[in-house]
Amino acid sequence: MQKLAVVTPYHNDIETIEAVMDGLISNNVALEWYLVDDASSKPPTPILEKLKDSGWFTYIRNEDNIGGAASLTLGIKCAIAEGANLIAINDADDISYPNRFPEQIKAFEEDPDLMVIGGAADMVDFDTGELLWRAYHPETDSEIRRKNRLNAAFVHSTITYRSGVFEKCGDYRANTIAYDYDFISRVLSHGCKARNLSSCVLKYNIRRNSISVSKRRRQVSYRLKTQLRVFDPLNVWSYIGVARTIAAYMVSSSVTNSTKSLLYQINSQ
Repeated sequence: MQKLAVVTPYHNDIETIEAVMDGLISNNVALEWYLVDDASSKPPTPILEKLKDSGWFTYIRNEDNIGGAASLTLGIKCAIAEGANLIAINDADDISYPNRFPEQIKAFEEDPDLMVIGGAADMVDFDTGELLWRAYHPETDSEIRRKNRLNAAFVHSTITYRSGVFEKCGDYRANTIAYDYDFISRVLSHGCKARNLSSCVLKYNIRRNSISVSKRRRQVSYRLKTQLRVFDPLNVWSYIGVARTIAAYMVSSSVTNSTKSLLYQINSQ
């Protein structure tokens, strides 16, 4: 029997956290929600009031700000200790669609060897609500491994793991900005089978002041370090990936996002 836990690191995301809750409820599957409040100055009071008597919600508040990676690890360890065998990531400003968990659970049930699954995501401007582009990633394990040498092969907030991944691969590393890419790279290097759904499972809000924008070059530089750590001199995609990452470091996030949005609009016509 599958026991699903959703882990959400939270830090002052008061504007979106109720929509996150509504997205989880819309999936209409049994789940436990672990909300890890990383010493927020704006605690998720509406959620605490609405879910205080529910049996599927656990609120954890850090006394000090320990960062997203450490908060994720804290929530994951609590969920596994309480018997969860599926661990889903859902950031505090990304909204899961109703099809996400039914489709991901079904995929795990159909393939006992599958260890991690993601899906496509709508990339949306948080301020305007405009759909900028739909992010698709490779679906099969072999394609994911090739793509991951170039760039991230998942939208992190779409990922659900079997709990055994953490026993095999360890925790998210707290001392890195690109902790999602770092962890997935380790998961793949340990031989864990991966998949992405072709269907869109999440709305991903893009904020101008988010870590992925304001600290993008630091993220890209760490991605390069990760690529070099798992570099395979016999794999041509390792060379291509390093070259692409160096090029990405030279281009601003606004240019990258504008290009992706333009290409999506052209292809949608």
